[in-house]
Amino acid sequence: MEPTEADIRHGGTAIPASSLRSLFKGPVILNGGYNKEKGNEAISNGNADMISFGTLFLANPDLPERFKLNAPLNSPERSTFYGGDEKGYTDYPFLHEHE
Repeated sequence: MEPTEADIRHGGTAIPASSLRSLFKGPVILNGGYNKEKGNEAISNGNADMISFGTLFLANPDLPERFKLNAPLNSPERSTFYGGDEKGYTDYPFLHEHE
């Protein structure tokens, strides 16, 4: 299967995370659509060892602190991705930036 055939953005079928454990015995890192609650659930139920947060980290440079404090998250502005400058990458506010 070609990578683009397996990619759900290109018509592929999503594979349930729970099926990975029977196929792979090493550490499992999941990504894509996870928030704090969904990530903790995936780890708690044994579907993952770790969760990566790509887009959430772009919009929240202090994501671990926000998770720790259950603070509100900045929303990613996807329209600014791949724009060629800092807009949408390094211009999101930190939680305590204006204190």
